[in-house]
Order: sequence, then C-alpha cells, then structure tokens
Amino acid sequence: MREVDEALARAYAQKTSADRPAVPPAPHVPPPRNQAPGRGAFASFEPEPVALRWPETVLTLEREYGDRFSRMADALLDARDLHQLKVLLFTSCHRAEGRTTLLLTLARALARKPGRTLLVDADLAGPMLARSLGLRPDVGLDDVIENGHALADALIDAPDDHLTVLPLRAPASDPRGFLGGPAWSCTAARLRREFDLVLLDGGPMFAGLGADVPHRAVDAAVLVHNRTLTGERAILRAREALEAAGVPLLGLAETFVAAEGRADRKRRRGGWG
Repeated sequence: MREVDEALARAYAQKTSADRPAVPPAPHVPPPRNQAPGRGAFASFEPEPVALRWPETVLTLEREYGDRFSRMADALLDARDLHQLKVLLFTSCHRAEGRTTLLLTLARALARKPGRTLLVDADLAGPMLARSLGLRPDVGLDDVIENGHALADALIDAPDDHLTVLPLRAPASDPRGFLGGPAWSCTAARLRREFDLVLLDGGPMFAGLGADVPHRAVDAAVLVHNRTLTGERAILRAREALEAAGVPLLGLAETFVAAEGRADRKRRRGGWG
C-alpha cells in the first residue's frame, strides 16, 4: 500500500512512551466453565468482553488514511464473496516489514462492515498480536493445538470493537507439527464455519522453521513488504513458495520505512556526523 507510506513514516517517527502504558493491562480471565452456553460452534461459554488497546500508530493511520483502508476492506469482502476466500494469511518475507500494523488497521476497517471478523495470531515463532492489543490471555491457540484446551477458552471477544481475537500465548514448540497435525486443520475448519472472515497474522516466510505457511487452512495470502528491506528477488521467491504450497497470492501490500529507522541505518553507515 504505497499510499499509506507517508502516514506510517510520520506515525512511527512520532511514537512515544505513550504506546507503553505505565500500568499493564488487566489480564483476560475467562468466565467459569459452568456459565450458560454461548453461540455457534463454541458453546462452552460466552467469552468475557474485553476492551482492546490499539497502538497509536494504528489510530494515526486510521485518522489519516481510513478511507483507503476501508476500500481495501471492501476489496477483501468482494474477494470473499466472489471467490470464497474466507481465510486469509498476511505474511511477509522478513520481520519488521509492518505486517501486524497493516493488519490491525485493516481489521478496524473491516469491523465497520457487516459480518464477524476474527484476528488470529499465526506467527508461530514470534507471536505479538496479544501484546500489541494490550491482552494477557490465560489460554491461547498454542494451548488449543498442543495441549487440547477448548477453543472457546482461547477466543477473546471485543464487542466494542466488533472483533474477536484468537491469540498465541507463546511460540510453538514444534511449528511443523503444529501446522501439519489434525488439531490445526480441525480448528481452522471450525473457525471457517463460525466467522465471516478470518485474518491470520502469519510469521515471515524466510525466518526458520516457524515461518512455514499454514497452507492446509488458508484460501489466499497477502504479501506485506517494505521495499527498503525486501527486494524483487525476495518477493519472487515468496511468490514461488506460496505457489508451491498451493496458496494463491491475493495481492501485495507495500508498507513504510520509519523515519527513525532510516536515521539509525544512516548513522550506522557513517552518513551523519
């Protein structure tokens, strides 16, 4: 998304300690298991409503370029309806390319549209979604897949934001087994039935074992890239990897380079005195 480049750069340059509250957010505590059943496929309990703490960068992008994210949200919904693309993976070639920031801003735009949207932390090597939103879950997707916890216990409902979040509490101990086993396939199928759109914040594709694409569950991928970090060869390599995994590439989303990051790199190269 080249059009949001300027806003992202300004937002990151203006980041302050306000992004990190002095008092940690209250932990998410699920209701007792004997509570009245909830809706749909996750009827073990009705999730306790929580308030999400959005990063200032996301709010700045929304204020300055909300119309463009709204159009991107409409395009995703059109793709879902026309081509049955319901489970979408957001990935990148490397870390620090703005993947999670873009996805969170897009999720706020989707929350204003009809339907139920789910955000899933699928970065198996470096989960950050819960931390980014000020959540401290007691149960996460890793507990569901690796330890057999109930899926309903891991879902966090944020009714004021019209979103549901499925966090990952800790890195997966065996990423290949995590994605290749029946527990993940079954979980993804249930999420597909229950939600209208499922957005996976996936890990980078070229960062070790944790970067494996969950190809057995996703319908298409959006490749997020920062041109200062990722060249054409890496993008081509990522396209080929997605194609080999049977994952159609829905599109490329170009992000930003923070002003502070440019300055730091220039200093390291000796460009500034």
